[in-house]
Amino acid sequence: MMRIQTEKKLSIRLILSVLAIGLLGFSDIMLETALNVSFPVLMRTFNVPSSTVQWLTSGVILLTSMVVILSPWLKKRFTNRSQFVVATVISILGVLIDAVSSHFGLTLFGRLLQGIGGGVGMPLMYNVIFEQVPEKKRGTMVGLGSLIISFAPAIGPAFGGYLTQNFGWRTVFWVVLPVQIGSLILGWFTIRQVSEVVREKLDLFGWLQLSLFFISGIFLIERLSTHGLINVISVVLLLVMIISLLSYFKRSKRITYPLIDPAIFKFKSFSLSVAASFTTQVANLTFNYAIPMALQIVLLKNSQVAGLTLLPGALGYAFMAIVSGRLYDRYGPRLPIVTGITMIIVGAMMMLFLPLGVFNMTLSFMVVQLGAGFWFGNNMTHAISHVPVAYQSAGNSIFSATNNYSAAVGIALAAGVMTIFQNHNSTLNYMAKTSLGTTWLFGLDIIIVIVAATLSLRALRVVNNKA
Repeated sequence: MMRIQTEKKLSIRLILSVLAIGLLGFSDIMLETALNVSFPVLMRTFNVPSSTVQWLTSGVILLTSMVVILSPWLKKRFTNRSQFVVATVISILGVLIDAVSSHFGLTLFGRLLQGIGGGVGMPLMYNVIFEQVPEKKRGTMVGLGSLIISFAPAIGPAFGGYLTQNFGWRTVFWVVLPVQIGSLILGWFTIRQVSEVVREKLDLFGWLQLSLFFISGIFLIERLSTHGLINVISVVLLLVMIISLLSYFKRSKRITYPLIDPAIFKFKSFSLSVAASFTTQVANLTFNYAIPMALQIVLLKNSQVAGLTLLPGALGYAFMAIVSGRLYDRYGPRLPIVTGITMIIVGAMMMLFLPLGVFNMTLSFMVVQLGAGFWFGNNMTHAISHVPVAYQSAGNSIFSATNNYSAAVGIALAAGVMTIFQNHNSTLNYMAKTSLGTTWLFGLDIIIVIVAATLSLRALRVVNNKA
């Protein structure tokens, strides 16, 4: 039987352990966002198209999602410190590989290793908080953890753009390396174990089924954006995606310890909120991909300017991630959720209808990110708060995996749309083709966020109708 011992007070050691684990997730996300603004430089360096270079982000996010699925089993099977040490060492190895790599395949391999570390680190941090932090202090510590994680995309683009412009893209990894080494040392001395380790058997076949669903979905999105649905490979990928998911649901009902219990989706408010989170994150990541691309290829700005353009919005997201939870506690979910989704729609419309320019993109992206800061955390809190306690751990894992997977889909979708226009045989030059692709992508984003808003509002109404 599992034994949980929550601390009676918030010790310095516990705070430092959360900080150490948070730094692992922070460094992984910062590398991801720092590299996004360097894609045009990497395309020239490795002589690869945008549809290929995007795998440095979407491939890592995909692998992270596959690792996140394992988090409930890892939590039971291994100690917190052993999970952290192994994940951090793997991530450090990936950083070292990328710091010296001169080949795209090797660079991608290093990034995939970093994705493993991030996939373990993010759910592990929240596991430690909910196991060991006193109940009255959990809000504070969750806020601290969210601040650490959300600050990474705030400084990542500007950080990556500055280093890429002045010292080369590999410098990004050399700067992150001491952060991860320091995190490893700090975590070794501070992370404690308060629950008993259980030798529960891994549902390996179930994990492979879910992984196949994720992988086939990513390739399908990329294929659809370049070849359409009416071709043999696209149809096969769609069938594999559907069959793998349905077979997992069917099998999970017959086994004792499924990785993710599908019964949680019987709660309509949860299902609608997860779907809303997925679609919103898809749109959010297309902005992160398209804005640096348009700035550097269409407006001929450098990667440093591209990073600084994203900085105000990312800082706004980090700030709202802290304060919006208080609005939720004081006024309930409707105010922050409706405010957030409205701002995302307004920002997406500004992105489409305002002329391409540094100021316009900076302002539009900031509105989108302020709305996202209002919405994302509160949407998740609202969803998980309305399922029984027995399902809440699974709910956390589903949201983590879904957010990572939707980010990969968003990057793949954006890269696919860009590639279609950039490779189109027309009289337009490459710059004009990229500009046209950016416009069409922003138009698609408006449709996506309107769908997300509809799902999110329905989730609120489902709960209100039951009340």
